[in-house]
Amino acid sequence: MQTFVSPIGFNTTSVTRSLLEYGIEDEDDVQLIRPATETDDDRAAEAVTDVKQLLQEIEPTITVTVETVPHDDFEAAVMTCSNLLRTAAGDTVVSLSGGARDVLLPLTVATMAHEATVLTTLGYSDIDGQVREFGLPTVSTTVSDGALNTLRAVANTDSSVTLPQLASDLEAAKSTITRHISSLEDAEYVTAQTEDRIKHVSITLSGQLYLATVQA
Repeated sequence: MQTFVSPIGFNTTSVTRSLLEYGIEDEDDVQLIRPATETDDDRAAEAVTDVKQLLQEIEPTITVTVETVPHDDFEAAVMTCSNLLRTAAGDTVVSLSGGARDVLLPLTVATMAHEATVLTTLGYSDIDGQVREFGLPTVSTTVSDGALNTLRAVANTDSSVTLPQLASDLEAAKSTITRHISSLEDAEYVTAQTEDRIKHVSITLSGQLYLATVQA
């Protein structure tokens, strides 16, 4: 079972195309998020009805519910979205497309906070109409000074660097660098791939953002 969480505005394309291209199945749950106060209640209700009809024509057992968030209380909106993600059943898929900014921004913040439990995040492009999966960065994990120095060394490479090269550059024991890389992988600040029994390390977006925050 999957729970899809998506903002909804007057244009339903960003909702339906994201769900259909990703793949929706029987007994999945779709939670549509909208502001508690709309500028046009009739158009908002029509958009919800259109999504319900389309999805239930595909599979009658799909559940579609509407959740509202306050547009004038950012903290309350974030916590409402957080609660939806925390209590979602099965695999959670979030679509960060469409809808009012008053909904989209709180949902984005909540999704980043629950990054560890959200299976995937989808984005519908207004430019080319494509649906893409992307990983939101996380910068909440603090690493040791030694691991931070190793992360900086990884960041200074063009693409990837091997453990022996890191140990040489930092004048440290390979076992120490291995320990640092392990903690950086756990924090999702680097990724590592082994080729010909040699580990190659690359910095992630989360790692780049973490460096930006500690260097600010």
